[in-house]
Amino acid sequence: MSHKRTLVAIFAHPDDEAFGTGGTLTKYAQQGVEVHLVTATLGEAGQIANPAVAPTRPLSLIREQELRRACEKFGVTQLHLLGYVDGQTAMVPPAEAVLKLVRLLRRLKPQVVISFGPDGIYGHFDHLVIHRWASAAVELAANPERWPEAGPAHPVAKFYHRAISQTQLTAMSGANGRAAVDMGGVPFPFVGQPEEKITTRIDVRAQAQTKLAGLKCHISQLSPDALYLQPDFDPSATDWFRQETFILAQCNGVARPAQKEDDLFAGVA
Repeated sequence: MSHKRTLVAIFAHPDDEAFGTGGTLTKYAQQGVEVHLVTATLGEAGQIANPAVAPTRPLSLIREQELRRACEKFGVTQLHLLGYVDGQTAMVPPAEAVLKLVRLLRRLKPQVVISFGPDGIYGHFDHLVIHRWASAAVELAANPERWPEAGPAHPVAKFYHRAISQTQLTAMSGANGRAAVDMGGVPFPFVGQPEEKITTRIDVRAQAQTKLAGLKCHISQLSPDALYLQPDFDPSATDWFRQETFILAQCNGVARPAQKEDDLFAGVA
């Protein structure tokens, strides 16, 4: 018997959910999918990129409020905060964090999970750690011999890595003149994946305005000169913004697609 469709996205910081998956989260929420977001830290080690934002409160509180507003825009059913320190996830005992995620996956029973791939999009250290945590949690959540106290085993049908295709990266670079994220004065370049590795392309043209609205909720992290904040930016007409791409990393009980997918739930009963 089929049951409710559930999607869980696992990321490191506030705004990780917005840029590459905001349209996808919105699209499935609009279809009645129960959408959950797991965020490991509150991005408190970052900087305020917008001079219009006055730091009258701790940055962690600012970022959390922005994240909650974005979740409302995207239609995220529930936000799960893991409570770790920004920039220090590599110091967390892996079993502690993975057990938290296993408990959550077994309780929510999602068919689809989204997280970072091994490139971390641009190699951010926290992104790389979250990739490892999420990968381990998806595997162990299905193993009844591991942590039985965390609840009955649950096999996730499809585990996806968020990815930027090389085509998208080229378009992004041409549009805004940058293909890297500045971290403490050091540019961390985005990693583009070859088109043949991209398994899934989600058209979020209809959700592009909502995606942009959710992204704008993270105003403390957005430089005023960002392309997508300019009045002439049309999100629904910009290919790299209105298409979100993924790599199907693992599947359980679902046949791997012979062709590119346009639905994360394709093949899920």
